[in-house]
Amino acid sequence: MYPPMKLSLDELRLRTLGAADADLLVEATGEESAAALWGPRPAGPYSSTDARTALRAWDPESAGPVSFGVLRGSRLVAAVGLMPSGERVAELAYWVRPGQRRQGIGSRAVTAVTRWAHEPAGVRRVWLEINPDNEASLRLARRSGYRFEERLPRHCRCWTVDDPERDGWHDCLIWVHDLDAR
Repeated sequence: MYPPMKLSLDELRLRTLGAADADLLVEATGEESAAALWGPRPAGPYSSTDARTALRAWDPESAGPVSFGVLRGSRLVAAVGLMPSGERVAELAYWVRPGQRRQGIGSRAVTAVTRWAHEPAGVRRVWLEINPDNEASLRLARRSGYRFEERLPRHCRCWTVDDPERDGWHDCLIWVHDLDAR
């Protein structure tokens, strides 16, 4: 279980999300046509049922994944997910609302959650999976202090169809932020 988080990023607030935040998620993903952050099948927009189900899976009281919302006023503009993948190791994922992209929100949130994951959460190694064609995510990883580690061929699912046997898969670049390597 990760400790709760509340941080200020100037005009933005970053805090742990829970099941009570389903309406925020529904509103935020309403204009999303691409994959979003939450749930076993990452896609938007979300219905109220989809949002509640997804946020329950990201329960901050469990030892599993936790989701952090980036809010401007009462509006969810981005989110960062931290998913444990071993002892003191976690994957980090991020999503920025379509109308809020290219404003530095993602890199500010990723940097803040990475710092928080290392201390006070005690995660030594945080890693990102990035599609090699996603130039914006590659820039974000560099700006946030991550370093390229390896390329995994056909590692990430495209989620264009529900059946994994018929779905497409793409290479994934692993970028890391490792306290032990510093």
